[in-house]
Amino acid sequence: MYICICNAITDKQILKAQAKGCESIDDIMQELGVGDSCGKCIVKAENLLIENAGVQRFSPSEYSSELKANY
Repeated sequence: MYICICNAITDKQILKAQAKGCESIDDIMQELGVGDSCGKCIVKAENLLIENAGVQRFSPSEYSSELKANY
């Protein structure tokens, strides 16, 4: 889903940047350019960051390795 229409930035791009270490809306704004045009997307982008803060994500291979380690 598009979060920033002006710069065509999606929720997936924001989550990927968060996974790479962007922790705040300021980090996301600097990394991706969210909010540098009209600014209407800033609240939505920040809420997305907050909702996904601390959520551990695994790639399929990491998940598979994690399962094998537990059995």
